Amino acid sequence: MWPSTAVINWSPIVNLIVQLYFQNTTICVLWPENELLNLETKISEYPFTIINIHPHRLDVDDVANEVQKFREKFLETNNLTLMLSVAIEKSHCESFLAFGNDILKFIESFENASRYSVWRSKINHFVFASSNRSLEACLERLRFFEDQPNILIISGDQINSEIFELKTNKFVGPRADCPGKLYLLDRFFANTSSFDFGVNLFPNKIANLQGREIIVPGMDYRPYLVINYVQDKYNSYDLVFGGAIEGNVQIDGTEARVILTFCEIFNCTVLIDSSEADDWGEVYSNLSGTGSLGMVAKGMADITVSAMYSWDTDYIYLDMSMYLVRSGITCLVPAPRRLASWILPLEPFQFTLWLAVLVYLFVEVISLALTYRFETRFVSAMNDSWPESLNFGIVTTLKLFVSQSGSKKVISQTVRVLLFTCFLNDLIITSIYGGGLASILTVPSYDEAADTLDRMWSHKLQWAANSEAWVSAIRNAEDDRINGILENFFIYSDEKLEQLASSPSNWGFTVERLPFGHFAIGDYLTTESINHLKIMQEDLYFQYTVAFTARCWPMLSAFDNLIYWWHSAGLDNYWEWRAVADNMNVQKQKQVEATLYSNIEDMGPVKLGMANFVGILLLWMLGITISFLVFLYEVLRDYVERKKRGE
Repeated sequence: MWPSTAVINWSPIVNLIVQLYFQNTTICVLWPENELLNLETKISEYPFTIINIHPHRLDVDDVANEVQKFREKFLETNNLTLMLSVAIEKSHCESFLAFGNDILKFIESFENASRYSVWRSKINHFVFASSNRSLEACLERLRFFEDQPNILIISGDQINSEIFELKTNKFVGPRADCPGKLYLLDRFFANTSSFDFGVNLFPNKIANLQGREIIVPGMDYRPYLVINYVQDKYNSYDLVFGGAIEGNVQIDGTEARVILTFCEIFNCTVLIDSSEADDWGEVYSNLSGTGSLGMVAKGMADITVSAMYSWDTDYIYLDMSMYLVRSGITCLVPAPRRLASWILPLEPFQFTLWLAVLVYLFVEVISLALTYRFETRFVSAMNDSWPESLNFGIVTTLKLFVSQSGSKKVISQTVRVLLFTCFLNDLIITSIYGGGLASILTVPSYDEAADTLDRMWSHKLQWAANSEAWVSAIRNAEDDRINGILENFFIYSDEKLEQLASSPSNWGFTVERLPFGHFAIGDYLTTESINHLKIMQEDLYFQYTVAFTARCWPMLSAFDNLIYWWHSAGLDNYWEWRAVADNMNVQKQKQVEATLYSNIEDMGPVKLGMANFVGILLLWMLGITISFLVFLYEVLRDYVERKKRGE
């Protein structure tokens, strides 16, 4: 507990500040117990709302649900944190007043409450009133005073309570220069209700950050964020190297350029920290996390980019900017493969045409059997049986189908005309079949590639990536096709993915389709492996990338405004082409784009080889096998009959 101070009447200066700067806002006031404060809410023509918070007692209706929510997420909380969280979420407080010894309690509780609350603000203002000089010295060393620009300290004088010093934190400049240090803005004289200098008590510190560092997680994911370690022409530094010259880096990229431009305009310095930026990561409910997102949640970084999608699970605990680019998730899938040659004899006709041919042959058999039965009974008087007539129909039909003559002699004109008609029909069918087979033999046929969402689902194609971030946005999709393809999704290391891609395996690999015709391709996909892959015709899904920041990051509003101008000026188009040309394999980009139209190297006429006749040889072997089995059956049947006759 800090030493007690004399009672000071804060009402004149606080009322004036509220009327001048907090119009049309909601103000959360931590009412002091041993200080004199009377807020006049009706003297201003501009309305403002006051939310009363008493830090030493719980004064919130029905907080059981809030307490349970915090417990389920294993969040540290107390009465003040709970009340501030509810006030921010329900009443949308953006201005805060705290006094004396409650200031430290408020700062600690606000840092948690601002992250626990679902609602968040970009324009928070803080007014702290104290007459304790040693407390002010302690406040200067807090991280809160380094990170928030709109802080006003009202310093009262125990001897002369009519004079108030108005101070603010420096905020700008490198962290080594103590941006939390307080300096005098103005003085207020209560007896005359006047200021000494009449300056703005909440100056715009964002306009010139004077070299203040903006720390970005250093996950090299091209072309969004490119990190090249160089000895000269560097524009950033990797904090992992702790001052060594090896940490000099040249950063570039479609999204990194937005941050670099922001710092060019607002005079700040971009630094990267690659200590934990090995993945996109995730944020946990207890406000810890992994990867790049976890670094922001834990306060190790200010803002993170590199194809960060607008994940709602992370937005709960972080802030996000407006969209940067549209990014589509698609796959490089196995290219169409040449159809197996053993089914080649069936390829000239479609399935429905084969059914039509079979129906025609059946009708031909029945017609020949009926007409032959009519001839043998009424014309030639041979009186063959029905099985013999049916045998004639089957054998003659098969012979005509392969352009062979029959062995039976027919004398009726009906059978002769029918045989002539059937011969012409069979000749036409076999000629069409022969022409189709000849074209297939010289121009190879290929199967269907899984290059659409429906085909990928029906083919049950296995596909893989190196992180859960590739599919986290569609994990709870209601589309049966999406859920079906997710069953065949696997996460492997880059080494395993490179091994799968380099082998002729039936796997798909995720890539990102950028809005202006380029692709974000993993290093595990080489030029050689892309030769037997094909880009999908459509996206599995698409998302808008954003920049995730820590809660209450004061530069977010200015950063969003820059993005608006960025898109309006067409810089997103320009820097995508520039970043890809400067930092990526353009040949690989063209190679992937070309697979959209065709990725079949041996299209066109080819020399015939034995592989082209495998299917025909299989038919020949099938015929020989059936003939041999029939021969054995006839031999055995003749042997059995002779034995019965005693021969």
